[in-house]
Amino acid sequence: MGLEEGYDDVLVRDIMSSPPITVLPMASVKEAARIMLENGVGSLIVVNERNTLLGILTKTDVIREVVAKGLDPEAVRVGDIMTRNPYYVYTDDSVERAASLMGEHNIGHLPVLDPETEKPVGIITKTDIVKLAPNYINVIYSLKQEIDRRERLKRMK
Repeated sequence: MGLEEGYDDVLVRDIMSSPPITVLPMASVKEAARIMLENGVGSLIVVNERNTLLGILTKTDVIREVVAKGLDPEAVRVGDIMTRNPYYVYTDDSVERAASLMGEHNIGHLPVLDPETEKPVGIITKTDIVKLAPNYINVIYSLKQEIDRRERLKRMK
């Protein structure tokens, strides 16, 4: 990785989790929670029978909309509490774009769509992006050293 490279050079497809774990909107929240636990994920992409993106369901949604309100998770449907029309990215978008969307809208999970079919093919999370950080610490350190070296050279002239 060169010094000039940044998050904008890494594509979403390079770090996304694929295939996405999906759920239908008529599934119960209890079933959705079981799917999350079995797959070790914090969110599910909600799709219809044609695999079209309808929404996203996160652990936070389940806690806020069902558990905290004392509702029956077997009676509540995913479609009732999911985030509809969620923000999303495409496989060929930069990780920088995904990170910007997450930061701007305070979200931790983004569905990833195929740019040709518009169907979900993965998911990218804040954790996926944070895992890139060690690669960039060396880049930042090297850039700082180069800036310091140039400053010293300027002072010597």
